[in-house]
This record gives sequence, C-alpha cells and structure tokens, in this order.
Amino acid sequence: MSKLFSRLSDFARIGNRAAFSDMDQKITKYKYGSDAFMRILESRYSCHSFTDYPVPDSKLQMILEAGRLAPSAKNCQPVRIWVVKSEEALARLRTVHPCYGAPVVLVVGCRNEEAWVRESDGVNSAKTDAAIVLTHLMLTATDAGLANMWIWDFDPSKVRQALP
Repeated sequence: MSKLFSRLSDFARIGNRAAFSDMDQKITKYKYGSDAFMRILESRYSCHSFTDYPVPDSKLQMILEAGRLAPSAKNCQPVRIWVVKSEEALARLRTVHPCYGAPVVLVVGCRNEEAWVRESDGVNSAKTDAAIVLTHLMLTATDAGLANMWIWDFDPSKVRQALP
C-alpha cells in the first residue's frame, strides 16, 4: 500500500512541475508598470480601413472620459473634442478627408487663446495639449477593442467649413 501512495505522490510532483513549466509566461515582461498597458501600446496601429459597425455609446463615453482626464499645461484645458457620427455630418467631413470609412470620427481642436504660454520664449501649449488628448483617446479606443488612427493630413479651414 505504501508503494501505491509513494507512486501517487510521484504523480503529484510531476503534475506540480508541469504546472510550473509555463512560469516564464506568468512572469511580467516589463520591469515596471503594467503588462496590460504595454499590450495596449504594442497592439495599437493606424487603421486605414474601418468597418461600418456602430461604436457602442458605452465605449464612446469611456473614450471621451479619457480625453477629459488628459492633462494640459497649467490645467488650462484649451482642447475641444467634437463627436462626428451622424451620416450627414460624416458625409460633410468626408468631402475634406475620406476618414477611411470610420463610423465615428473624433475631431480634436484647440484654442490658442485659452492655452498656457511659456513666458521665457512665448511657446503656446495648445497643440501639445491637443496631442496629449489625442493620445489618451487613441489608447483608450485600442483598449476598448476599436481600431483607430490619427489623421493629420487635412486642411483645417476646410474642416471648419464642413463642420461649422
């Protein structure tokens, strides 16, 4: 009987060793921070072809909240986000840029006159603040499972005409 228990004990030890064989995958890849955040950074890419599936309001609200939480210089918050999702507004916007068929477009703008200006050289923080907001929006969209891209190739005056 003791041989049987001894043998069962050996099987248990082998099973425990097998459970530890995947230990490298359980150890975090990065020394600091969160593997989850790094996976978001690694998985984000610029999508050039979107499906027409609607974006759930819950995901859109989470993305917009991330933009609201983005820091700005001296907390001046000169950045504005416009949500473009009606067929009419998207059609007007697509006269300026094709937007690759995205079912929702977030237009991010900034008001130079509301931004902090560095005293030493007069540099206005508005565009930097807008870039930070955009980054928050894009990373949160990626985390929500939504493809996205930053479109910089457009004429701002034409966007203002299309979407007054």
